Amino acid sequence: MSTELEVRLGRQHCGHLVETAPRQWSFIYADDYRGNPDALPVSLALPRTRAVHGGATVHAVFSALLPDGSLRERLARSLGFSSGNDFALLGRVGHECHGALALAWPGETLRPMPSPRALDPAELRNAVAALLVNPLLAEADGLSKTLPGEFDKLPVRVADGEVSIVFGEESTTHVIKPARPGLRESVANEGFCMALAEAWGLPVAASEVLQGQLSLLAVRRVDRTPDGSARLHMEDCCQALGIAPAYKYEREGGPRLADIARLLRRASVQPALDLRALVRWVVFGFLIGAGAGHARQLALLYGPRGPSLAPFFGLWSTHVYPEMSFRLGFRVGTEDRPDWLTAARWREAAVDLGVRPRYLLDELRAAAAALPGLALEVGEAFQKRYGYADIIRSIRRLIEQRARQSLVSLEAERISDEIAVPAAIEAAATGANPDEQP
Repeated sequence: MSTELEVRLGRQHCGHLVETAPRQWSFIYADDYRGNPDALPVSLALPRTRAVHGGATVHAVFSALLPDGSLRERLARSLGFSSGNDFALLGRVGHECHGALALAWPGETLRPMPSPRALDPAELRNAVAALLVNPLLAEADGLSKTLPGEFDKLPVRVADGEVSIVFGEESTTHVIKPARPGLRESVANEGFCMALAEAWGLPVAASEVLQGQLSLLAVRRVDRTPDGSARLHMEDCCQALGIAPAYKYEREGGPRLADIARLLRRASVQPALDLRALVRWVVFGFLIGAGAGHARQLALLYGPRGPSLAPFFGLWSTHVYPEMSFRLGFRVGTEDRPDWLTAARWREAAVDLGVRPRYLLDELRAAAAALPGLALEVGEAFQKRYGYADIIRSIRRLIEQRARQSLVSLEAERISDEIAVPAAIEAAATGANPDEQP
């Protein structure tokens, strides 16, 4: 016996998601949608060239719309579903998803919903506190919205400084991110790192700390128009590659930087610009200590001309917390331990990314020279606006340490090259083997 969900992309019915057994899913494109030459694919991993898709790829693409790990289990428990019943969860919370996808039971008619409800500061704090027992506030009548990620968050609409809960199929514009349990000043951490990335020239989602308190971060959704009137299709790189969200980290068998680079060259309408942004994202993540970088933090956003790398989101320093892993999410060359990164490892990374090693090393050198001073400037402005946060000092110290480490390594390589080149010239002139020279 099968169960199915209707799938819409934007305002168009694009097909059906069918479950014939637990985790045995297939996706069937609607004939009229598939025949439309201007229609977008649900995912690059599910092209319109085939009417029916099945297997693990379909589950990977659609299950990625739900929260990750223990947060997904908490969501299922709060709604009375069995742990692992992803299909039922999508039917319950899938009216607004990451990107332009929406899912609903066939024939489901939405009764009239109330207008967005503006929250005063006390109500907003209460709503965020309720996320601990009611993830996504999904138990509330009329709320059917889901977001990926492993930490609690709340999709809302923000307009004219007012935060509103949005019911039914109306779209949200922002994601509210509360403090991560057990990690001191995590909101200030992410807010500062995002501000620093923007000041350094990385394309990032706009974010701000709400109400002048370092407890809630509002991040503008890059998959929505500014007023929330339209949803923009977006998929993370795990979805685009058909890889299950459980394998988002490279060390767990997930995509490598080389896989991301190949995806951009194959699919992006502006591969050169996107590869440059990816290189700078890798360098920036190393310098700030972003150990949680993975393929789901990189996404393709579909514009009028086609997909390109979406603005970055979720940048924060994990390496300032002793209780978190001190490794990098992606390997740089063959190494994921920051203190072991030499110029040779960065050269390997350049090969993986398909760029000239000298180009990547120059980007690293420029970032290492600029970020410490910029972090001081951005940190002072951030704290002047939102209040003092000790975590910013910890991040700045880490940036300074990583920058010195990088510049020393690059200088050592430069000196080595200057010694090696004359030796090679002399050896060529005399016919000697330079490796045998003292």
